Amino acid sequence: MDTLERGLDPTDLSIIEILQQHGRISVSELGRRVGLSQPAASERLKRLEERGVIAAYRAVIDPAAVGLGMMAVIRLRTTHEHIRPYLKQFSEMPEIIEVLRLTGEDCFLLKVLVPTPSDLETIVDSIARHGAVTTSLVLRNEPVKAIGRDLIRKAAAR
Repeated sequence: MDTLERGLDPTDLSIIEILQQHGRISVSELGRRVGLSQPAASERLKRLEERGVIAAYRAVIDPAAVGLGMMAVIRLRTTHEHIRPYLKQFSEMPEIIEVLRLTGEDCFLLKVLVPTPSDLETIVDSIARHGAVTTSLVLRNEPVKAIGRDLIRKAAAR
């Protein structure tokens, strides 16, 4: 199935690429960049949102600017009966900003933001009750790459 069969034409792909880099762009400017009128660009945007291609718009916050200067990645290995309770626990912990459920030896990979090492220790201690934990401090968080036209086309070709 190619991108056209999925309902994504080159204009849609351009809109997606632009919005990933400039989420606050006006609809009229977006239209200008992709060669559409403001109403046509608005309609395209609405369709992409309704189909779930564009899932959200959000601000990217600098953690250090709000006092959360320590980032860690925690790997957790546990048993099957603890998966659901852990998912509930993670959802109630605002310090855990990303949860990835894994295959392989580890069950979870958690991304954590905290202000101090003692806050990290508290998080690790609360998680380690029913599993083995490995914690790594993040030295630098590189910007997340956008999902580009080439990757979308590659997925569509399968």
